Amino acid sequence: MIYVLATTNIAEVLKVPVFVEHLMEYPGSFSEFFVEHYDNHKKDADWDTDQKLPFINPPVVLMIHAQLPETIFHIEKIKEIIISKTTTVYQEKDFSSSYLSQIFQPPRSC
Repeated sequence: MIYVLATTNIAEVLKVPVFVEHLMEYPGSFSEFFVEHYDNHKKDADWDTDQKLPFINPPVVLMIHAQLPETIFHIEKIKEIIISKTTTVYQEKDFSSSYLSQIFQPPRSC
């Protein structure tokens, strides 16, 4: 109850007697009264009294405006990286065969 009283505008609470009086004059039920007056109410014969009901036109006490930053996603195409692999061909003339004859020997028979 304390929270409701602390967060409710006192001017709206002071309009409760007008609400009760207008409800007593209304020919229908409470739910019909509530739907007619608080759900897209249109102008009728008692429009001035309807505008005095609580929470019909509450004053704007505090207004907070928050805006999230704009998020932009940009996907770039990945550039192809071509790695050229060159095969190196070794020629027999590039090597000296003098030491190879000592290392590589044909198998000996047992």
